[in-house]
Amino acid sequence: MVNTIRRFAVIAALLSLASVSPAQVRVSLPVAPVTGLSVPLTPFSSFNAPTLSVTPSLSAPSLSSALSLSAAPALSAPVPVSLAEGRAFFDGAAAKPDAPVPPAPARAPRGKTVTLNGESLPARMFSDETSIAGHLIRAIDAASVSIDIAIHGLALREVAAALVRAKKRGVKVRIVMNQTHVFPEKPNGRRSPEVQQLIDLGFEMKMLRGGDMFGIMHNKVAIFDNQILETGSFNWTHAADTWHWENAMFHAEQARIKAYQAYWDWMWSISAEIPNQAPAIPAPIPEGQPHPGLPPAPQDGARPIQFNGESFPGQAFSPLGVSAHLVRAIDASRTSIDLANFSFTSEELRDALLRARERGVTVRIVFDADQYRFLSEMRWFTDNNFDVLLSHGKDGQKGVMHNKFAVFDGALAEAGSFNWTRNGEKNNYENAMFLDAPDDVAAYAAYFARIRAQALPAAPGFHLGPHAAPEDFHFAY
Repeated sequence: MVNTIRRFAVIAALLSLASVSPAQVRVSLPVAPVTGLSVPLTPFSSFNAPTLSVTPSLSAPSLSSALSLSAAPALSAPVPVSLAEGRAFFDGAAAKPDAPVPPAPARAPRGKTVTLNGESLPARMFSDETSIAGHLIRAIDAASVSIDIAIHGLALREVAAALVRAKKRGVKVRIVMNQTHVFPEKPNGRRSPEVQQLIDLGFEMKMLRGGDMFGIMHNKVAIFDNQILETGSFNWTHAADTWHWENAMFHAEQARIKAYQAYWDWMWSISAEIPNQAPAIPAPIPEGQPHPGLPPAPQDGARPIQFNGESFPGQAFSPLGVSAHLVRAIDASRTSIDLANFSFTSEELRDALLRARERGVTVRIVFDADQYRFLSEMRWFTDNNFDVLLSHGKDGQKGVMHNKFAVFDGALAEAGSFNWTRNGEKNNYENAMFLDAPDDVAAYAAYFARIRAQALPAAPGFHLGPHAAPEDFHFAY
């Protein structure tokens, strides 16, 4: 409204300069018409800010629109006070802005716990502070209706026993498992006793593999009674619970649960029943040959997460649904990016991190030491003078640094199963969750600091060369 009155005053001043009678002219301004009394348009020298409707009679054919102004309360900002100001304003000078729109309310903390059927479970878990498997077992034991699971593998007797208890008390348990853990393809690989137990007991179970011989169903997701979900980097294995750096979360937000359930339903619909005989192993695709890829995963269309002018979904899924959001988060970062990643081969994410560093963003990386030894894409970062440290498992020897999370500007975090790799985007089934609750972000930032504090720079000669198979997860499982 203030800017409208300023324009009115400028036009009045220009008409006065041109010795044009206001009774000869009609002028249109972009305001909503209202009813009210008519008043004559006066020259600028005697102009007072009007509060009534102005629709003067006119006859000039070149200016044919009507001028009308809404009735308004007394103005708090002045109209132009000089002809020079009026001329500058008319020629396109920026107007003084109206009062700024107040910012959206700050995101509330998510809290320390979520509840499932009276059982209190931690909102976030880190393997250096707690047994993630123990909380997972309590969630399974608290479920009363259904558990929908998508897991890479299963090698924890206590978790398998909890699933058997759930099935016996009538809980509907359905499992999508990575095919290469149902039918192992590595030399001397064997199906775990826990997986065999579930098959023998007749669990509703299907298998799903990735897009080629290296593609995998890599999710670690469980949805309990359609009330809470669990996800993160944590595989349901003894090694993950004992030796590895891992993270996991329980969430109760219905929008997230709905998105993850839709993704799980889609995976279930394309998964295969478990046959008696192992299926054929896909042949590797020759270098340079086109890759057929996988169909894109269903995505959550909502964008509730706001970060430095960009909007993000609460979660994203692969195939073909995660990397573009991560690139946008990197490109939107202004001060810092902390990344803890088990495996890294993505050129587009590498290039985005390079852009960030070149514009002055502090980029700190902790990689898994074993993956770094064999993947030249990870060594690229040290060759190009990034701040890179390497970590083994929690005891410094056994296990791996198996996390896949990032913290952007201390205001946004991303975590899930998604390694920042070509396979993760194109050939695997993965999930990534974007977190803006301040307690989630602070917890992941503190966890990164703990991992980084015990990590070491790469020693000369530590990198041994190309991996025998891209993104081989042998060290993690």
